[in-house]
Amino acid sequence: MLESRWRKSLRSMRAIMRREFIDVLRDRRSLILTFLYPISMLIMYGYGIRYDVDNVPLTILDYSETPESRDLTQQMIRSGYFQIVRFARSERDVERDLTTDAARAAAVIPRDFADRLREGEPTAVQVLIDGSDSNTATIAQGYALAIINQFIALRADPSGRLTAPIEVKSRVWYNPELKSVNFIVPGVIAVIMMIVGAILTALSIVKEKERGTIEQILVSPVRPLEMMIGKIVPYVIIALIDLGIVIAAGYLLFHVPIKGSLVQLSIFAILYLISSLGVGVFVSTIADTMQNAMLAAIFMSLMPSVLLSGFVFPLENMPIPVQVLSYFFPARYFVTAIRGIYLKGVGLSVLWPEACLLTLFGSGIVWLSATRFRDKLE
Repeated sequence: MLESRWRKSLRSMRAIMRREFIDVLRDRRSLILTFLYPISMLIMYGYGIRYDVDNVPLTILDYSETPESRDLTQQMIRSGYFQIVRFARSERDVERDLTTDAARAAAVIPRDFADRLREGEPTAVQVLIDGSDSNTATIAQGYALAIINQFIALRADPSGRLTAPIEVKSRVWYNPELKSVNFIVPGVIAVIMMIVGAILTALSIVKEKERGTIEQILVSPVRPLEMMIGKIVPYVIIALIDLGIVIAAGYLLFHVPIKGSLVQLSIFAILYLISSLGVGVFVSTIADTMQNAMLAAIFMSLMPSVLLSGFVFPLENMPIPVQVLSYFFPARYFVTAIRGIYLKGVGLSVLWPEACLLTLFGSGIVWLSATRFRDKLE
């Protein structure tokens, strides 16, 4: 009796499993996303997450221009910790490189560097650090100190007695206290706006497909473009409200002020939001179920905005192919712009390339999404 019931139960479960496998194999998009998602996560996290900091972009201002100063410069290059951006000719060049993110650090060697070393007198090397990325700044400071100490050790006399000491005068710009929250809050804005703009928009439109209500809307006098605008405007308002909440909370709770213009920050936020909404609408045109829409939206928007934007991990530490891939996602440009406005107080005069690229990406993805959306519904 029990054995018969057990066999019947097994047959029922086998039939249900067979039906489920058939459904899964029929849904090719879900099947592809199911296998593509873990592979892409492994590749992106494996290549994207780097706690070690190498090849820190470095500008050198060598007032001394002597064999001793060149030896110190070569030691920095050979260490592998720094990558020379250029040899500056003035302090204005150094400031420009640090402001525009061309360099993350700068070394200023004084004119009397070699003379003091030869006379056995103490001298100093100034190291300027971009503190907008607190983790990289802290490690770069340690690298500079270690290299200069090694330089001193190599110049010891045969008896092992060290020559004149070299003091490292370190200054951190833009985030002098190296607070990590000043680095995190601007990046969080990019992630939140991508979630609201891309993921929620895609889910909202695909939900209409699943319910079958989209056909009811289409038989009405409403045109596809009017429907698309009507669906995304509420999420524009929600995203802008979220932007205001994060800015206010960042200032009131974490004391993260905005050094730049709030108006220019809003301009960049709107450009980025347009790109996010375009991605959301595009996802809705390739996904037929909310499950597929969620996977595709995470794959195309959320993961890149965290890993390929510089939000958490510096892009210069990633392999070259990953750095090239990051140029195809708008979060890279927005994170650079918002950190520049938040921490450095710069504006469109410095960030105009990011503004142009966000405009170009937004225009392209909105045109592509609108075209596909109209073709799908007509």
